[in-house]
Amino acid sequence: MRRLLPVPNLGTDPGRWRVAFFIVGTVYLVFLFVEKLAVILGSFSTILMVVFLAWLLAFVLSPLVGFLEARPHWSRGVASGVVFAATLVLGGLGIFIVATLIGRQIGQLAGEFPQTRMQIEATLRTWQDAIHVGRFQPDLIGLFDDGVAQVQQTFTSALGEAPSIGVAVVGNLLIILILSLYMVLDSRKILRGINRLIPDRYEDEADLLERSVARAFGGFLRAQVILAAIQGLLVLALGIAIGLPYLFLVVAVSSVFMLVPFFGPPLALMPPIVATAIYQPAWILVAVPVLLVVQTVVVNWLQPKLMHGALGLHPLLVLIGLLVGAQVAGVWGALFGIPVIAVLNTLFTYIVNLATLHDTAEVEAEEMLAEARRESPQDAPLEEIVALAADKAEAAHEEARAEEAAVDLGDAQLTAARAKTEAAERLVHTTDELRTTSRVTRGTALEAREAAAETRDVADSIRNDEEPLDADKRA
Repeated sequence: MRRLLPVPNLGTDPGRWRVAFFIVGTVYLVFLFVEKLAVILGSFSTILMVVFLAWLLAFVLSPLVGFLEARPHWSRGVASGVVFAATLVLGGLGIFIVATLIGRQIGQLAGEFPQTRMQIEATLRTWQDAIHVGRFQPDLIGLFDDGVAQVQQTFTSALGEAPSIGVAVVGNLLIILILSLYMVLDSRKILRGINRLIPDRYEDEADLLERSVARAFGGFLRAQVILAAIQGLLVLALGIAIGLPYLFLVVAVSSVFMLVPFFGPPLALMPPIVATAIYQPAWILVAVPVLLVVQTVVVNWLQPKLMHGALGLHPLLVLIGLLVGAQVAGVWGALFGIPVIAVLNTLFTYIVNLATLHDTAEVEAEEMLAEARRESPQDAPLEEIVALAADKAEAAHEEARAEEAAVDLGDAQLTAARAKTEAAERLVHTTDELRTTSRVTRGTALEAREAAAETRDVADSIRNDEEPLDADKRA
C-alpha cells in the first residue's frame, strides 16, 4: 500500500505568517523612510533650488568664459569677471527695462480698466446671446466678474507682500550669481575632486553622466529659448498688424508661457487670442488661424529638430517628468524636470544595454564592444557603442536560438523518421505473421474439410450396411 505524506495546513502555519508580517513591516518602513526623507529634503528645497539655479547659470556662462580664456593674455579669473560683470549689468538692465514696461502697462491697464471692463462685458454679452440654446445660457459675465474679484484679491495681497518678496528675490539672485561665479572659477578643481571620489572602474559612467547632463540641459534650454523667442516675434508681428494695445505685456506673458514644456504652447496662445477678442474682435477670425498654423509648424516640425539628440524621450516620459518636477519643485521643477528625466533615461538605457551585453552567453562582452567600436564613427559616444554592441549580442542570441531550434527540429524529425521506420518494420512483421497464421488456418481448414469428408463416407457406409439388415428384419 502506498504511503500518504501529510499535507501541511497553510492556514495555521506560523512560519508563513511570520514571513508575511516581515514583508508588510519592511514595506511600511520603506514608505515611512521615503516620507521622512521627502520632508527633510523639502525643508531644504529653497537652498537646493538656489544651488541648482547657480549651477545652471554657471553651465550657461561657462562656454563664454572658455571662449575668452582661449584669447591671448586672458586668465580664467579675468574672463570670469568680465562675463559675470556683463551678465550682472545687462541682466539687471534688462530686468529693469522689462519690469518698467510691464509695470507701466499694468498701471495703464488698471487706469483704463473701467472702460475696458465695459467693453469686455459687451463682448461677453454678445457671445452669451450667440450660444443661447433653449433654456441653456452660460453666465459668461458672472464668470468674468468672479475672475476679476479673485484677481483683485490676489493682486492686493501680492502688493502687501511685494517689499519682502522683492528683497528675497534680489537676495537670492545675488547668492545665485556669487555661487555660479565660484563654480565657474573653480570648476576644474571641483571636477578633479569629484573624479577622485569616483573609482576608476566607473570612469566611463561618470563621463557618460557629464555628457548626458550637458547635452540634455543644453539642448533643452536652447530649444525652449528659441521657441519662446519665435512665439514672442509672432505675437509682436500680429499685434502690430492688427493694432493690439498693451502689446509688450501680451508678448511677455505669451513668451513666458512658451517656456513651459508640454502645456506651454496652448497656454501661450491664450494672451493674444483673449486680447484680440477683447480689443480687436473684428480680427479674431484672422488671428486665431494664423496663431494656430504657425505654432503647429513650430511645435511639430521645429521643436523636434531643436531637441534631436538632446532628449530623445517618449511623450509619456515627457509628461511624467513635467508632473513629477512640478510636484517636487513647483514651477522650476516643471521647467527642468524633463532634462532630468532625459539624463536618467540615458543612464538607465546604458545600464540595461550593458547588462544585456554581459548576460548574453553566446558572445564575449569585450570582443563585442571592440567590434562595435570599430564599426562606429570615431567620435561616437560610449552609450551609442554599447547600444550597438547590445543589438549585436541580441542578434547573436537570436541566431543561436534559431540554430538550436533548427537542431531540435532536425532531431525531432529524425526521431519521427525512426519511429515511422520501426512502425513500418513492425507492420511488415505483423503482416508476415498474419500471412503465416492464414496459411496455417487454411491448412487446418483443408484438414477439417477432409476429415469431414471421411466422416461422411464412414456415415454413408454405415448407413448402407444398416439398410439390408432392416430389410431382413422387415421380411
